[in-house]
Amino acid sequence: MSARAERLRALVQRHGESVTVNGTRTVRAVVFVATSGLLRSLLTDADLMTFSRPVWAGVLAADETLNDGDTISRDGVSFVVRRVVTLKIGNTATVKVALWSQ
Repeated sequence: MSARAERLRALVQRHGESVTVNGTRTVRAVVFVATSGLLRSLLTDADLMTFSRPVWAGVLAADETLNDGDTISRDGVSFVVRRVVTLKIGNTATVKVALWSQ
């Protein structure tokens, strides 16, 4: 893992919160309500019409395993992961951004 990816991983570990994935494991993520720009860049209009609001976003370390369709539990509420993308600097994966909703 590159130095940049390591620094971002450390930031997520320090400032993120724990969420449960598929009821079996816990990952750290910086969680926020997804902005309209983020939603429009990662989802189609048809998808946006079918998802309940709010749509949450989470920034995770690049080496975390999370897939579309996985279940996330946060604060006792279950959500479905709608989209996961890996962001890169150059050719190096640095973070993953996930969107989820009920």
